[in-house]
Amino acid sequence: MPTLPDPVRALELLSHSPVFGGASPADLRPLAARGTFRTLRRGELLFRAGDVPETLFMVSSGSVRVYRVVRGGTRELTLHVEGPRQLVAGVGVFAGSDPAPAHAVALQTPTEVLCLPAAAVREHVFGTPALAAAVIASLARRQAELLARLEGLVFSELGERLAAYLLEHAADGPHALPTNSDLAALLGTVPELVSRKLGEFYRLGLIQLERRQVRVLDRPELERLAGRGG
Repeated sequence: MPTLPDPVRALELLSHSPVFGGASPADLRPLAARGTFRTLRRGELLFRAGDVPETLFMVSSGSVRVYRVVRGGTRELTLHVEGPRQLVAGVGVFAGSDPAPAHAVALQTPTEVLCLPAAAVREHVFGTPALAAAVIASLARRQAELLARLEGLVFSELGERLAAYLLEHAADGPHALPTNSDLAALLGTVPELVSRKLGEFYRLGLIQLERRQVRVLDRPELERLAGRGG
């Protein structure tokens, strides 16, 4: 099957994205015409903290982790993981020349992102009321999600965070766990504690774990641990 031209693929991706999905094709077509696609390997950086955002990135396939380095560079704190049709740290692009506050790295091989020139995006979005309204609403939702995540990291225990992660990803079937390092970054802890807590859940019969494939066995108990019990 022949590959579609970049502008056609870009228009399809933008049209189905949460941030631009409510906009008309006519409003999105000028943006799509400026888009190009870039393929990343796992561990490849998309940008670093401190970089001035010159490009707006949207995930087409795979996933991108946005994180900050804390404790003198010895620990990473994941702010969010963006999957298909999600913007990667889009706030910085719309804020103008403010430097990126975090790093972004590909989590899978391959991960493909749509690249749009930041200045052109700002000019077109700010000049198109329907697009501007959609972007404001989307960024407000993302801000609320980030605040909720940070609140969870500050006020919840590791067991609670891990139980919530397992319920979200493995309750309905087997789930391929990320490495302990990646999972620790997602949960705001260190790999050794993740390994210990997974082993504890396994010994208690809460999960089935084999070759990094995990399945939830005792959903009610995990819901209790995650603070969701009645």
